[in-house]
Amino acid sequence: MSGHPEEGARRLPTFVPWLALGVGAGLLMLLNTEWAVLPGWLMGALFLFFSRRRRPAVGFVGLLVANTVAAGVANLGVFPGSAANAFGMALGGAVVVAGVYLADRLIVGPRGSFAGTLFLPAAMTGLELFSSMGNPFGTWGVLAYTQAQVPVLVQLVSVTGLWGLTFVLVWFATVANWAFEHREAGRRVLPGVAVYAGVLVAILGFGALRLAGAGSVGEPVRVAGITVAGEVATGREAGLSRLMQGEAFGDEDWRAFAEASRAVNEELLRLSEREAAKGAKLLLWSEGNAVVLAGELDALIARGSALARERGVWLGMSVASFTPSVERMLRNELILVGPDGAVAWRYVKSRPVPGWEAEHSIAGSTEPAVGQAPGVGVLGGAICFDGDFPEVFASASERGLELLLLPSSDWKGISPLHTRQAVFRAVERGFSMVRQVNQGLSVAVDGYGRVYGELDHFTAEERVLRAELPVGRVPTLYARIGDSVGLLSGLVALGWVLQASVRGLVARRRRAVKAAPMEDKGQLSFID
Repeated sequence: MSGHPEEGARRLPTFVPWLALGVGAGLLMLLNTEWAVLPGWLMGALFLFFSRRRRPAVGFVGLLVANTVAAGVANLGVFPGSAANAFGMALGGAVVVAGVYLADRLIVGPRGSFAGTLFLPAAMTGLELFSSMGNPFGTWGVLAYTQAQVPVLVQLVSVTGLWGLTFVLVWFATVANWAFEHREAGRRVLPGVAVYAGVLVAILGFGALRLAGAGSVGEPVRVAGITVAGEVATGREAGLSRLMQGEAFGDEDWRAFAEASRAVNEELLRLSEREAAKGAKLLLWSEGNAVVLAGELDALIARGSALARERGVWLGMSVASFTPSVERMLRNELILVGPDGAVAWRYVKSRPVPGWEAEHSIAGSTEPAVGQAPGVGVLGGAICFDGDFPEVFASASERGLELLLLPSSDWKGISPLHTRQAVFRAVERGFSMVRQVNQGLSVAVDGYGRVYGELDHFTAEERVLRAELPVGRVPTLYARIGDSVGLLSGLVALGWVLQASVRGLVARRRRAVKAAPMEDKGQLSFID
């Protein structure tokens, strides 16, 4: 490692690294938007450029402040709640990110070897995996999601999961900086650049060939996703809002809330009847679009069962039922009813959103519901936020899941991002998916992530998604190896840190041993 990042090359003006930090922070604020593709590639390169051209402490503090401010501002439009919560979450993430860049600065540093370009990708990839395991928000914020609108790149997750894509994005940042730091070497940097370019071309080629060679995954099934919103749902939405703001309901409040919700439930049943008459074989309501008090739940299921039996359809009833007398009053459930009118399975949301929902929900199901649905395929169910946790679907995949029903309820700040993220689950394990969303983007996709139907809640006059969706399985390597790539990356980064620490301690010990005779000689001279 050289003594100065620009040693052997013309030094850059002092403001340039700070400009890179500012631009990188600006790009960070775009990561939760439709314009995230380029920021996903460029942000890390700019942050690394800054980190390697400032003293370690200055780089750490600069990245900490920039990431906290930028992510905090971005969080204000994404997560409901106070500004303190938005910036508190941002600060926690910023400490981790700045710490990883600091590790790169100390271990690899400016003008390191080409092999050193692998440290930061391995560290960031491992960190994303391990943090997602203990993070109540799951994989939310993982860098790979920025490429959701690039189908050829998304195919990589069928092999590596999210972690291979994160690795490639961060590796671009380190290779770009390595090539710039060694620019005085001229053509001698070309072999290193060619290695990265070759890997990227191979990944793009794999994705392109996989999509080009993809036929139909199975027989098409006519599906309809249904959401009731607008004027008929105004009273119900107002009641939910009051509950989530912590307002205590009296008996009259609960009666009014239940009455307002009945109007929505009636409309859901009416639209279901209509779509079944039009030929839909599978119907799905969006998350919690039907709301009842616990004592009325059986009656609603009975009406759904009668509809399914009369029309010979599969009906996915997403119901939020409330028990006013207890603290954990909410049962957020997906109930699948078959053409015979019997309940095929029931699933209670296992990953409620942190905050009011998590504090007031009953314990969820231990794993997604899965069962054979004659005429459709192997149907499974989960709910909304469950889709941010890839490991949730491991057991369902092992049981032959062919079509995942993922009723959801988002809000404008996370739409369409949240739906784009859910599509990764379909590609990872090769199943088709219907995600019907209240206040968000609804989609029907196959195991390659190909879209067969799409509906934007905020632009559609009627929130009914219709699609002829092929149902079947696409074999994927990720379904076999799981998060091995992320785990291996984390272990490599950890080993790298340990090796660097040991080498540092050995070097310090040697310097101490060399210094000891000189000190002894000085003491003898003084005595003489």
